[in-house]
Amino acid sequence: MAEHQDNFSNKTRHSKQERVDTFTTLNSGATEEIVISHPWSPDKIEQLKPLLVAMARENWAKFEEDESTGEQCIDANFDEALCDVTELALESNGFDQNLDDLHKLRALMIQIARDLHFEEVAQHVSQYSRDDLKQYGLRYAYEKSTYRKTAKALKKEGKYALLVEACFVAVHALFWNGVPIPEGVKDRYDLSYNAGPAASDFPKPARQLALYNLVEDLIQIVVENLDLQRGNNKSRDLRTLLGIFAYAAHHEQSIEDYHQSAQHSFDLSSAFSATTIRDHIDDLNRWKVGDMFDDINQALLEYIIESGVVSRPLMISYDLTDIQSLGLSEYESRFLTEDGRWRFASLSFTDPAIEYSFGLRLLKSEAPRARELENFLRDLTSMVEVELFMADRGFDGAEDIKACRKFVPGHWVICAQDDSDPQGQSSDFSRLRAELEPGKTAVRPSAGYANLKPPVKLIGYSGADEDDESPGPIRAFYSGISLPDDEDEREEEITTINFRYNQRGKIETMFRMAKNQFDLSTDTDKSIRKAFYFQMSVLLYNLYKIVQTVPAPRSGVELDTTPSELLEVVQNLAFDGPTAPDALTYHRGHY
Repeated sequence: MAEHQDNFSNKTRHSKQERVDTFTTLNSGATEEIVISHPWSPDKIEQLKPLLVAMARENWAKFEEDESTGEQCIDANFDEALCDVTELALESNGFDQNLDDLHKLRALMIQIARDLHFEEVAQHVSQYSRDDLKQYGLRYAYEKSTYRKTAKALKKEGKYALLVEACFVAVHALFWNGVPIPEGVKDRYDLSYNAGPAASDFPKPARQLALYNLVEDLIQIVVENLDLQRGNNKSRDLRTLLGIFAYAAHHEQSIEDYHQSAQHSFDLSSAFSATTIRDHIDDLNRWKVGDMFDDINQALLEYIIESGVVSRPLMISYDLTDIQSLGLSEYESRFLTEDGRWRFASLSFTDPAIEYSFGLRLLKSEAPRARELENFLRDLTSMVEVELFMADRGFDGAEDIKACRKFVPGHWVICAQDDSDPQGQSSDFSRLRAELEPGKTAVRPSAGYANLKPPVKLIGYSGADEDDESPGPIRAFYSGISLPDDEDEREEEITTINFRYNQRGKIETMFRMAKNQFDLSTDTDKSIRKAFYFQMSVLLYNLYKIVQTVPAPRSGVELDTTPSELLEVVQNLAFDGPTAPDALTYHRGHY
C-alpha cells in the first residue's frame, strides 16, 4: 500500500471521492510502505508516474453516460478544476507573480493544457456565462490580444516556462485526484488509467527509477551474503566488489585491469584493488566459495518466489550441465580437477507465462550430486509448495529418487536415459520401447531399483504421429506421480508431463548468455579463483533474469532491460554513481 499526502486534493472538485489517503500500487505484492507527498514538480511527477496512475485508478469512477456527464460537462468541470488549483500549482513551481493577474494566468493555464491559440482560448472562455467566469476565477472573457500580451510579458520576465511547468503539475494533480480529463488533454500529457504494468508505458525517468529501485534491492541481498572472510582492508566497501565485476564484464576486460579505466568514471577510494580481490579469494576454501554463492542464490530465489511472479504451487526443472559440454574450448582445462569434471546445477520455472532459468551451484564431478539435490529440495520446499519437480537425465540413481520421494512425494519425474543395449540385451527402456505405439504413451509399473519400495514407474511418450511406423522420438520418465486408471486420462496426463518437460529448455540458454554477456576473464590457473569468477558471471546473469522477470518493488512496473544496461546500473549503484575523477577535479581548480 502507498500513502498519499497531497495539498491538491482539498482544492479539486468534481471527483468521485473527496480524498484518498492510501491506494494499491501496480505491485500488489509490495510490502514496503510508500509515501508520496506535496510539493510537486514535473521531474518528480515523471519519476513517480506509475504510482500516480495507480492512485488515479482508485480515484476515478467512470461517469454514467447521460446529459449531465457528456463531453461539454467534462470540459466545464475540467476548466473549473484547473482554475481551482492554478494558484497552488504556481506556488509549487516557485512562480512569484502579482495575484492581481491570477485570473489571466488561469486562462493561460487552460490555453496551455488544451494547446490552444490565443484566438481559440478567447473563444473557449467566452462560452461561459458571467456567473461561470466569476465562479472559475476568470473574471471576464478577454480578447485574444489580452492573453497574448500577458504571455509576452511573462516570457520577457523569464516566467513563462514556469507557467508551463505549473500547468503540467496541475493537470496531473487533477488526473490522480479523479477529475474527468478531456480526451485532447489526456493525449497531450499522455495520461491513461490503463498504463502499466509495462515500464514502456511510462516516461523514461519512471522506468529508470524503477530499474534502480529493483537492482538496489538485489545488490543488498548479494552484499548481505557476500563473505570474503577478510581480516584486513575492512575499510573497503563490500558492495564495490560487485561493481568491479560488473564493470569488468561491461567493458569486456579482466578485473586485474579495471582500475586503470574505471578511475576516470568513478570514485574508487573505497573500492577493492584487483590484488586485494585475488588475495581474499585465494584465502577461501573451495567449499566456502560454494557455500557463499549458495547462500546468495538461495536468497535471490526466495526473492523471486515471494514476488508472486511465479505461479504457485511451483513447477520447476533441475539440471546439471557439464561446463565442457558448452563447446567453449577455453574451459577445457579450467574445470578439470583430480577427480573429474565440474558441473553446474541450475533450475528453470516451467510456468508458461514466464521465461526464466536460474544458476545455482558449481559442483566438482558427480560425487555430491544426490546430496546437493537433497539440500536443494529441502530449501525449496521450506519456501514454497511444489506441484511438479522435474530432473534431467543423470538423476536416475537410487539416492536421487529417495531425495525426490522424501521432499516432493508424488510430484516428481526424472527424465530416463536411453539404456537400450545395441546388442539387444533387455533393459527397462527397451521393454518400454517395445510396448510403445506411435503417437501413444506407455507405463511400466516397476522399472529397476528392486531395492526401492514402492516400485518406481517408468512412463513413456511417443512423439511420432499415430500412422508412423516407428514410435520415435521417444521420451521416458521415472515418475512418482499417481496416474489415472482410465486409459484416456492416463495418456493425457503423460502427454502433459512431456509438454511441461519441454519448458525446461530455458536452462540451455543460461550458460551461453553467462559466457557471452557476463564473462569475467582471468589469466590465473588457480581453480578456486576460476570457480569464483565463473560463479560471479552466473550471479550477474541471475540478476539480469530477475530484473527481466520480477516487478519493481515500489512502482510495480515490469522492466525489459539488456545485459549491458544491467551491468551499467549495477556498477553505478555499487560505486555510488559516476563522479568526477580526482585528476579532473584538480584540473578544474588549478588550470
